[in-house]
Amino acid sequence: MVNLLACLLTAALTLFSALSYAQPVTATVDRNELIRGETVTLTLRVEGQQGGVEMDLTPLEADFQVVSTRTSSQMRSSNNRVESWIDYNLTLFPLREGQLDIPALLVAGSYTQAMSISVLPKTQNSVAGQDLFMETIVNKESIYVQEQLLFTIRLYYTINGIRNPIFTDLELPDTVIQMIGTPNQYEKLVDGVRYGVYEKQYAIFPQRSGALAIPDIMFRGEVTDGSSNYVFRNLNTRTITSFSEGFDIEVREKPADFPTDAVWLPASELTIEESWDNDFTNVRIGDAVNRIITMKAFGLDGAALPPLQLPPIETVNVYPENPSIERTYVDGNIVGSRIESNSLLMTDSGTVRIPGFNIPWYDIDTEEIKYATLADTAIRVGPVRTTAQEPLMTFEEEGEPQFGDASGLQGEDGDSLVTMPSTPFWVIVLAAALTALLGVMTYFGSRRRPAKKQKVAAKKSHVVSAPMYRQDISPAVEAVAFKEFARACEQNHLPALRLALIGWGRQYFSAPDLHNLDDLAQRTGNAEIQKLCLHLQQALYGQQTETGNALKNDINRLLTLVTELRSLRNRSLATAAKEQEYTLPPLYKA
Repeated sequence: MVNLLACLLTAALTLFSALSYAQPVTATVDRNELIRGETVTLTLRVEGQQGGVEMDLTPLEADFQVVSTRTSSQMRSSNNRVESWIDYNLTLFPLREGQLDIPALLVAGSYTQAMSISVLPKTQNSVAGQDLFMETIVNKESIYVQEQLLFTIRLYYTINGIRNPIFTDLELPDTVIQMIGTPNQYEKLVDGVRYGVYEKQYAIFPQRSGALAIPDIMFRGEVTDGSSNYVFRNLNTRTITSFSEGFDIEVREKPADFPTDAVWLPASELTIEESWDNDFTNVRIGDAVNRIITMKAFGLDGAALPPLQLPPIETVNVYPENPSIERTYVDGNIVGSRIESNSLLMTDSGTVRIPGFNIPWYDIDTEEIKYATLADTAIRVGPVRTTAQEPLMTFEEEGEPQFGDASGLQGEDGDSLVTMPSTPFWVIVLAAALTALLGVMTYFGSRRRPAKKQKVAAKKSHVVSAPMYRQDISPAVEAVAFKEFARACEQNHLPALRLALIGWGRQYFSAPDLHNLDDLAQRTGNAEIQKLCLHLQQALYGQQTETGNALKNDINRLLTLVTELRSLRNRSLATAAKEQEYTLPPLYKA
């Protein structure tokens, strides 16, 4: 009985407290009928209150979005009676059409009365003449998976000084969304009214088939009403909104007849081009040519283009570089490109066939499978380039006539300039005298400058007999070639280092047919030397993965390994020679 009385007393105190703190609350709207996309202002007035009050706006979330909230307080005295109240102005955005209910809200301990408003559908007539309206456009209502869908938002306005503009964030599941360029601003005449236009364009790439729902887009901003608070100079603002309905897009699967082992590429156009940054009409063993392949697709991002699966090429070492992926915009469409560059190092002579390939893609305009084709290329590779193999310059190559060739001494009319009947005798005598004088001068000049001739001859002999180009093999030349290799390592000059290393290998292994680093590395049988030679070729012909100290360390390590290889052989030769010295001669001569 005591517990029951205690409960009743507690309930009575709670009710009395609630009634004592409850304030009179009224709710009004600025209009009961509006068009979809417009906002309605709900005013909640709390009597006799000057401070903040508690309110629960959760019931509004079912049919409305609370765009903004403004507060104003007032106090007045009438007949010695002081009155005060506080107004909460809520800007509500209806989420759908039809008859919508504004439910009763709990404000300052009291519930407001429920109300209803009517939201009419948006029509073209309702847009005409407005100060602010928005439209959204899609280029297709049905697309293939991963195909480009163009989505455009345009905001039309005649109001100046719009502040803090906010658009609905475009977020869609399982899609890739890219904004095309930057927003455009221009003017347009609509029904005789000049509007400013703020335009945003997006490219949407759905990653799965099925229904794609693009949500309603709402714009919200603020404008000043021209009045201000005199004390704090704060401009009074009001919220403006605009709205455009979303779209339901059908996303189809890729056609069943598209090759299953190929990458799905839906585009309006796809091309493949090949170029060479070297002239490969005179390619020799050890030369490198750079092959550049460019793939371009209209309606696809560059990141969506697959890497090229190039077939291997016999007698050619291929060193690929990192691809260049780009994205441009042409007439509001994304144009993606992928550029792959490969350095091709020739390792053998003969005709090298660079195979082409085909890439299937799907033409979204004609809805058919097409192929981008790159044809085969043939390169004629000659023997290793040596000084001894270069042809010497002759008079015939320069267009000069040979002595004794009368055909080269003809005038423009074809008649001979030196003939017996037409040439005076004194001309012939003068020519003979000049020839004899020239011969005497040549004889004495050659005797007075033998040292210079010997120096020039020695220089030519040095060029022809450089370790890289000598056809004869000898230990002395091997030592010279090693010194050249060591000097190139000290200078850190990669092209000279490569030539010097190949020249040393020809002497060391007595192999005149050794023309590239791959052959040299295989002959050493040393895995570390093979790895370092590969790094050297990558630095020369492919993408240089090591620079600075790392590359210098590789060069020093390669010099150390080659030095150890020579030392090991020299010790073996010395041991064999010592054993031969203490070997008894045979008893019987053969």
